[in-house]
Amino acid sequence: MKTVAQTDLDAIVASLLVPMQQKNLLVPNVSIAEVVPRSELEQADNAPPWHLGHLHWRGERVPVISFEVANSQVRGQDVRDARIAVFNAVSNQAKSRFFGMLIQGIPRMVKLGDADVREDGQATKAQAEKMAVITQLGKASIPDLEYLESLVARVN
Repeated sequence: MKTVAQTDLDAIVASLLVPMQQKNLLVPNVSIAEVVPRSELEQADNAPPWHLGHLHWRGERVPVISFEVANSQVRGQDVRDARIAVFNAVSNQAKSRFFGMLIQGIPRMVKLGDADVREDGQATKAQAEKMAVITQLGKASIPDLEYLESLVARVN
């Protein structure tokens, strides 16, 4: 039988606030395998604008995307601290078990429970976002990882 304290702990999710150009993404900690420094990417011919190229990471050829472009937003200038977050695939759509996303700094670890996150009814979301939320640390978007993986499947 669980105590009240154990039930409270079960509802807390270790998450990451991932800095993007104009917003933060909120993802479960387990969705990101590693954050690596931005490096030269292997370019692909006739690639869609959201596909930035391929990263060679731990013996894998990982497609890297721009969330902003995939989300129909204008892609601005990358900051000096731009990095690549290597995400674990959540579906079997793509051939790769991983995909990369260009991010604008180092993700911040947060532990959030149900009471710490609420939907932002004022925000509009685009096709690569499941939900806009408000946390105690500010506004964020929950990305639609399955949609992003469906894009990655086109370039694998």
